[in-house]
Amino acid sequence: MDFYVLEPSAAEKKLLLEPPVFKGAGDNASTNIIQLLSKRNVAGHTGVGSALVNIDGYRMINAYVISDPLNSTTQRGFSLELSFSLAPFVYGTGVVGETSFFFNFDSYFDGANVEHRPLQSQISDHAMIQRIGGVDKTNILRIPVLGPYVRASVFNEDGTARNVEVKAYLTT
Repeated sequence: MDFYVLEPSAAEKKLLLEPPVFKGAGDNASTNIIQLLSKRNVAGHTGVGSALVNIDGYRMINAYVISDPLNSTTQRGFSLELSFSLAPFVYGTGVVGETSFFFNFDSYFDGANVEHRPLQSQISDHAMIQRIGGVDKTNILRIPVLGPYVRASVFNEDGTARNVEVKAYLTT
């Protein structure tokens, strides 16, 4: 499968690398909706990755993959992978510490088990019930924020080009 990483303009990079502003204060939960991948047409059997976005300060990310509807049970949708990084992309160096694998001691630790399998921050188009027709096809991936920077990568599993976008609902 072909995969492309989108290159933002200098002005977009500046915005992407600034941490988001919390709308709440104190003990109340703070939330924010951000665009990880703007709506675009992705060719069949092709993947597209967004630039790294700074989401520091949040505890959970709910990533929505919103794409064109499917018109047949034989059609496939989009898979999503979120990868996290310790630092933004630096020209000549690359990305420091980017990964989509994690292990959560708080939720998944079993003292009787010597080896623990890592989890991957992704969702397949097969992981949901196929919904035919409608306005769009949407699936969601909810995981803890694992780094200050996140990249959304979508993969069109079908042979037909479709529109897709990724939005995220961030919560503390």
